[in-house]
Amino acid sequence: MPELPDIVILARSMDQALRSQSIASVAVHQSKCLNRPAEDFCQAVVSRKFQRAWQRGKWVLADLDRDWTLAFNLGMGGEVRLHRPDEVPNPRRERVVFGLDNGEQLWVHFWWFGHVHLIPLGDLNGHHQLARLGPEPLSDDLTPQRLRQMLQGKRGAIKKYLLDQSFIAGIGNVYVQDILWHARLHPLRPANTLVPADVERLHRAIRQVLGEGIRWGGGPREYDVWGNEGTYTEHLQVGYRTGEPCPACGTVVEELRVGTTTSYLCPRCQT
Repeated sequence: MPELPDIVILARSMDQALRSQSIASVAVHQSKCLNRPAEDFCQAVVSRKFQRAWQRGKWVLADLDRDWTLAFNLGMGGEVRLHRPDEVPNPRRERVVFGLDNGEQLWVHFWWFGHVHLIPLGDLNGHHQLARLGPEPLSDDLTPQRLRQMLQGKRGAIKKYLLDQSFIAGIGNVYVQDILWHARLHPLRPANTLVPADVERLHRAIRQVLGEGIRWGGGPREYDVWGNEGTYTEHLQVGYRTGEPCPACGTVVEELRVGTTTSYLCPRCQT
């Protein structure tokens, strides 16, 4: 599933590739991924220009020149990819295809549970999923003090809250592994037991790891709009490295089941 760094990279590439391009046509091959009837959706966006593309949580938002924002969520994985005019999409695979006025095409594909929603421009709070998102982890608004306040009274495991999109938007099971390792926190540590020094380390780790994910173009099998794959997987510290030595102390990295997810941790650094 794409996470914040992957979505930032995709949004940046879409902004560069699509800004000022007009939508000449739309073909909907899976209407259930839309939030309104296909005919209404197509009628609303044809002849509109892309103004900018940006990221909110795990969503790419593409503002059009008036009236509407296109909201893309790749669900459990997928692609938003630019294609040449002569390429022919497979209607059984590509969920929505946008034809651009320069002849290029934007193909939208999901493996599971993706969305292409139409939202009134400037009204994200009116969208039932976007309205529920927590703060952006890289925003200046999320200070260590605010994070400490958010964690007060939270008796569940710290990993649970980091993955909760209504608590903090954009973190998933790939990047959370190294966040907790850098913060020297066990994924099952009760959130309300973190002292100010723990929260400071956690805040620093969130910004460091997500920033590294963006720097390396996103994670494994995540692509920008031109099809360039992210390389962050080459820079993982303990995530998905079961049986390998911890980069800090050399202890063997272990796996641990936490709820419905797998955690990777150093049993010495993350007691």
